[in-house]
Amino acid sequence: MITVLDHDRKPRLGNIATAARVVLFALVVCFVFGCRTYRNVPETIGNRVGSIDALMLDVDAGAPACEFPEMPTPPLTLRNPEDLDNAVYRDLTLHESIEIALSNGDVLRDLGATVLRLPEAVGTGQSIGLVETDPQASIEAALSAFDAQFYAFGKWQNNDRKFNNRFFGGGANAFKQDTHDYVLQISKRTATGARFAIRSVTDYDANNATGNETLSAWQTQLHAEMRQPLLQGGGLTFNRIAGPNSQPGIYNGVLIAKVNNDITSSKFRQQVRDYLSDVMNAYWDLYFAYRDVDAKRDAMQRSRSTWQSFEAQKTSDRKSGASEALAREQFYRFQSDLQDAIAGKLVQRTRVKNSSSGGTFAGLNGVQAAERRFRLLIGLPIGDGMLIRPADEPNDAPIVFDWDSISMEAIQMRSELQQQRLVVRRREMELLAAKNHLMPSLDLVTIYRLRGLDKQLAGDDSAFDELGTFNFQEYEASLELKLPVGFRQAHAAVHHARLQLARDRALLREQERQILHDLTAVVADCDRAYAQMQTNINRYIAASDALDVLEANRKAGLPVSLEQLLDAQRRVSESQTKYYVSLAEYTVATKNVQFEKGTLLQTANMMVVDAPPQPVPQMDSHAGPVPVASLPVASLPTPADLNR
Repeated sequence: MITVLDHDRKPRLGNIATAARVVLFALVVCFVFGCRTYRNVPETIGNRVGSIDALMLDVDAGAPACEFPEMPTPPLTLRNPEDLDNAVYRDLTLHESIEIALSNGDVLRDLGATVLRLPEAVGTGQSIGLVETDPQASIEAALSAFDAQFYAFGKWQNNDRKFNNRFFGGGANAFKQDTHDYVLQISKRTATGARFAIRSVTDYDANNATGNETLSAWQTQLHAEMRQPLLQGGGLTFNRIAGPNSQPGIYNGVLIAKVNNDITSSKFRQQVRDYLSDVMNAYWDLYFAYRDVDAKRDAMQRSRSTWQSFEAQKTSDRKSGASEALAREQFYRFQSDLQDAIAGKLVQRTRVKNSSSGGTFAGLNGVQAAERRFRLLIGLPIGDGMLIRPADEPNDAPIVFDWDSISMEAIQMRSELQQQRLVVRRREMELLAAKNHLMPSLDLVTIYRLRGLDKQLAGDDSAFDELGTFNFQEYEASLELKLPVGFRQAHAAVHHARLQLARDRALLREQERQILHDLTAVVADCDRAYAQMQTNINRYIAASDALDVLEANRKAGLPVSLEQLLDAQRRVSESQTKYYVSLAEYTVATKNVQFEKGTLLQTANMMVVDAPPQPVPQMDSHAGPVPVASLPVASLPTPADLNR
């Protein structure tokens, strides 16, 4: 309870009520401005420690799993071609595969286990939202420096002392005093760096000094204050770039935050592009694995027929026995190849950054290994009792790219170049801000005051009543100059900003050269793969014709060299597999051209939605919450679209 005493130490109930009203007003203002903030965090108020103890219990126990994911069915184990024939298949087009991947795309997966090795580098649906809500570096954080600030202060003091000299006691040796001090203030920073404040200062003094006109008195003041930086820290440009609280080398204004947001959005689109490329690579890896099984199965069946034929003709002479053994060895060779083609090995596969940015086709076989990788990538259960099988066929039509057009697209559309150009713009703004610190700090400060003094705070013949008469007005103006001799830190900041700008411009030029080099390489690889595809289909036809002639001669009873027959079988198997390899290489190469020129998402009719384009925010604006990034699919591609 607050009590106000006169010099006789008796409570003055009117003053108590007035003081109580002032305190109540301050509490109401605090509640109105702050209730939304603190109503959701009661755990941090007082001495309640239940929530943190519950969290630390898991920490001390080694963070055991509280929930277990749904366990998949045991994986299929295919040991022979009959198991592959009897499996249950789920045929997926590339269109459907991308749709499934994006519907399960909360995390942009890859096949390098980055989610385990470097989880903070993995893109998620929250990546853009995390940057846009960063309390230190986001646009909202930069705008918060210009928010209005409410300040309230209250102090109550009782003095009771004895003086040896009446002068120090106001004419009495025993000095008794009660004081109250109340301050309410609203301040606001503007886009020019100026700081405006409206302040109410109220104090109460009741003491036994003999020179007092009244036993107690209330004094109230209204202040209007402005502080405007005239050199360092002043002006729209500096405050929009660096913010009002910047230091040399530390800039977090609205424009810097906007550029950082745009860099994050571009980086997120890059991660989506890489993810989409990985899905396509895995799809065609799986396609090739099935075609490779077909080639190995045909080779094994031919070799089995040859072996059985020679085994039936086997006699006691060594020549017939040797022929049967050679045919048998060939059969088991093809059977071993088929087993690997069905099961696969844990080896490198086609992936982004594998010799090329979009991934160079690895040409590795293994249906089960490729199918598991594909499931992991598109977010399906690792095992569900079925085998996924691609339903689309690769594109084998010739494609001719216009070099001038695709090179201009690459320079304009590549996410990496967009990010680096934004970095260069940020460096240019930082250089402007750094130069501002080469000027001294010169501030103009002006204060206007109204005063009122009386025995009561409110009512007739009160301090408020006298304040309203405007009889007591004061004005104050001052200039404050401050500068470091030599500006050592400011000169270092400017030199550092220039070096950063020169470095990032050089990196941008080198990135452009690298992208044009990579685009040239993938266009040439596309031409090579198409030529190889044509050559290998002709090779396969020739090898098949040669084998058919040898088989026809053998069935007709004509003499046929066993070594020549076995070699012809191997040639057919190799050329058939080589054709499928070149077909997959051509498909991946045409996809890589779209990747390198930065139009893979557009070609796939995909649009990454993070936030609608916004104008550069003004200092006094308060933007609403930005929706979390999502990956809607406007229209999913067909194989012809992707290979256009």
